Amino acid sequence: MEENTSWDWGTELKEIPFDEWRTRFNWVQSPRVSRDGERIAAIVNLDEMAFNVCVNGEVWEGEYEKIWSLTPVSGNGFAAFVARDEEWTMAVNGQEWTQWCDFIWQMMKSPDGRTLGAAFQSDSEYGVMVNDMPWEHRYENLTGAVMAADGTSAAVVQVTSMPGADVDAFKQGVFSVARNGVPQDRRFLNIWDISFDASGRQIGYTVRTNREAYTIVQNDTLWDNRFESVWKPEFLDENSLLAPVRVKGKWELYKNDAPFWRNRYDQLWHLTLSPNGRDIAAIVSAPYGRWSVAVNDKVWPVSWDTMISDIYFSENGATLAAVYKHKNVWDLAVNQTSWGMAADMVFVPCFNADGSVVAIVIQKQDQYQLVVNNRVAASGFSFMADPVISPDGSMILLKGIENGIYKRRIIQV
Repeated sequence: MEENTSWDWGTELKEIPFDEWRTRFNWVQSPRVSRDGERIAAIVNLDEMAFNVCVNGEVWEGEYEKIWSLTPVSGNGFAAFVARDEEWTMAVNGQEWTQWCDFIWQMMKSPDGRTLGAAFQSDSEYGVMVNDMPWEHRYENLTGAVMAADGTSAAVVQVTSMPGADVDAFKQGVFSVARNGVPQDRRFLNIWDISFDASGRQIGYTVRTNREAYTIVQNDTLWDNRFESVWKPEFLDENSLLAPVRVKGKWELYKNDAPFWRNRYDQLWHLTLSPNGRDIAAIVSAPYGRWSVAVNDKVWPVSWDTMISDIYFSENGATLAAVYKHKNVWDLAVNQTSWGMAADMVFVPCFNADGSVVAIVIQKQDQYQLVVNNRVAASGFSFMADPVISPDGSMILLKGIENGIYKRRIIQV
């Protein structure tokens, strides 16, 4: 996680006028806020085919034909994809990368935000660039680019040329995974969902071996078992790869190509591992048409009718939160207990170190609210970014727009 002990937790309120930007520019896109809350930024339109990024009221130097994917990065900075003269690159805090290409997408960043990457296309060839350095090898096609915590990059690439509609060539397998640009040896019909372990040294992904069979590749070694379907694998540790697999119409959790959990489910996906490595959680369907959470193969005693979008562990693994939709409204459940907020939207929860404080932004009746431990701590905002809890757990950093003013406010828990 990004270090936040050096942030300003002593100033109760800082304000930046935001709505006045709408009078200065033709239009202003939805804002983005730095993690420390010190800067608010947005893509702004200056004129026809003239765009820029405005940060705290100041625009970057130069103009661009197009800008997209504005993203907070390390410290209090921002990165975006920018185009000029029909070529694209990445700009970080207004500084352009030296590498320009025909198109760029898939913004990636390391957990500390200091390593940035993107997929790119140039002269009908595809690759990945990391901190302005492109892969040496380029490919006919590229999808699913990902980045490990240490900045290692990988993507699914086409390594064998194939004439259009050449089914026989396709059956032989034309796709591989390239790691830092170097393809692994094995070829497959299809590849999805690349995962790294915490160190970035181990890699796993899902593959289709023929028209009806799927399995997992672990460091270029194919699991022996074949399945009806598979979901994204996750590393429990550097020697243990978990994956949800479908066997005889039901979903099971396997570890290193062997059954791991005892129960079988109508659906099992979105594996989420606690940071301490002790607990494994997944979104499950049990019974069919109802959604719940299983932790270490034990299903919560509550379920919902529409979906669970994501689940999140606290740093010590003691608290697990699930964002779910039930009866057409969104809500949050924390350690099996629903908060009953009945919101229009629910965003990403944050936790203090021991998981005893949970804070989340919700949208309800066109207003944003900050909810802390199921209590509304602030409301009446037209926009809010994700909150951050102080290292000692005593304060929450609120970042939102109220009455046209961006406010960085410190709230006592």
